[in-house]
Amino acid sequence: MKKKYSFSRTSIKRLSTCEKKIQKVFELAIKRTEIDFGIACGERSVSEQQQLYAQGRTGPGPIVTYVDGINKKSEHNYSPSRAVDIYAFVDGKATWNEKYLIYLGGVITACAIQLGVSLTWGGNWDNDGIIINDQNFQDLPHYQLK
Repeated sequence: MKKKYSFSRTSIKRLSTCEKKIQKVFELAIKRTEIDFGIACGERSVSEQQQLYAQGRTGPGPIVTYVDGINKKSEHNYSPSRAVDIYAFVDGKATWNEKYLIYLGGVITACAIQLGVSLTWGGNWDNDGIIINDQNFQDLPHYQLK
């Protein structure tokens, strides 16, 4: 029997900062998935965006965004947010493991199609159905309205 998942209070709060269309897609996806997941980020302040932009440039870690929040706004910088980031929740902890995020990408994309929501996934920026190999920047946790 398939396990039923639901969002934590923290994930619900983060998802509530997003456009209603995004909320509906992810509320359906959490009911359909066979891998638990949570919401890492919905709406993001300009300051938070700048901190992420600094990562891999003036701060430690890999580059995670090419949008600084000032010269170019992130879809996370709108209110309500036009984007959401997720993580898989496996064995009691958050993970950004590619195999889980790719599975979730399929579930979430299918839910968006069913609901008639035009959503772009960071694992398939050009929406051609080819994931990973045909893009120079992977953002597997990221989804945004087209």
